[in-house]
Amino acid sequence: MLVKGNFLIIISGPSGAGKSSITSKLLSSSKNLDFSVSYTTREKRINEHESNDYIYVSREKFEELIETNSFLEYEIVHGHYYGTPIQPINEAMGFNHSVLLDIDVKGASTIINTNHFDCVSFFIRPPSIEDLHQRLVNRGDMKDHEIEKRVAEAKNEIMKSKYFDHLIVNENFEDCFNEIKRIIVGL
Repeated sequence: MLVKGNFLIIISGPSGAGKSSITSKLLSSSKNLDFSVSYTTREKRINEHESNDYIYVSREKFEELIETNSFLEYEIVHGHYYGTPIQPINEAMGFNHSVLLDIDVKGASTIINTNHFDCVSFFIRPPSIEDLHQRLVNRGDMKDHEIEKRVAEAKNEIMKSKYFDHLIVNENFEDCFNEIKRIIVGL
């Protein structure tokens, strides 16, 4: 897949919607698409790798980066800071690459509303709240109260999906991926 031009391609949606899986497949099938690795203050999960999934920093370091305007956007999500660093995006754009962001709904909304870059935004939605709940349970990395909190938050996030360029229901992964790919290739 060849992406034309310089775009921010935003993949967003609730926890468990399939954002990370879609992002991984888009990256592996494209030659000129870079991934924006976010900074976070949360603990690293078992299957995550430093600099591939997130850049893990202390709260103090994150706040220093805020002070130096190092982020395109940042938010507190589930009690932890998450932020999109601006320098790697500028560098990728300088090489005529588009940049893929796997980002929460609040952060995506901030970027969409700032108009710093041309962007196309996708809201990935599970087929139902019940399906989302089951996906989070199947992950096996959250306690019941955390799952309930994420499901409640997902209901609010889904109401914001109308502000995105594209709403894609992830009922079947391959169909969801192919729809996103079709749109990106047509940019």
